[in-house]
Amino acid sequence: MKRMILALGVIAIASTGCDEIVFEPVFDWTSPSDPGTPPSPSEPEEDVEPPTPSAIAIRAGDLPPDFNFSTFEDPDTLLLVFNSDVQECPPTVIEATCDNAPIWQLILALPPELDIPGLIDLSDDRIHFYETLSEDANGCAFGFGRGFLGYRGTLEIVSTDETSLFVKLRGAGMKDQASGDYTVQRCGAATGPATGG
Repeated sequence: MKRMILALGVIAIASTGCDEIVFEPVFDWTSPSDPGTPPSPSEPEEDVEPPTPSAIAIRAGDLPPDFNFSTFEDPDTLLLVFNSDVQECPPTVIEATCDNAPIWQLILALPPELDIPGLIDLSDDRIHFYETLSEDANGCAFGFGRGFLGYRGTLEIVSTDETSLFVKLRGAGMKDQASGDYTVQRCGAATGPATGG
């Protein structure tokens, strides 16, 4: 290409006489030494794994005074707190805000007679619940909280003892996000948060 432009210049000089002809550069010849090597693409953003959901259990009688959920006549009411991230004992109620999306939390309050192995229909009106969902939506977040009787889905307590429960939660969560298998630490009975999902 460079030789072709120079050849055109020589022809132009020969045909126009002695007047000097100035050629403006058409190409930038200061390209990299290896023009066949494409520029390196920008580093791809690292995929961030979402946290593993966790679950903890606590007796209503062991709740801290500032736990804003409900009051229960029976201190042995069992609260199961399912959370989108690792949580510590005692649990806290999460509020949905623009700053903490995406998160979710589901709290189920079971009467003590349901703290035994077996399948529980969560629409049982003895079960209280509270649910929060913060999700990115047009650059912000939204949340829902409920404290009614009866829920939806099922909870199977596969095993239970003084320190933990193993449960299977199905059809739970506003977008089914809480469904999963959980090893649930009982607060006051173990050393660290349990995970599941």
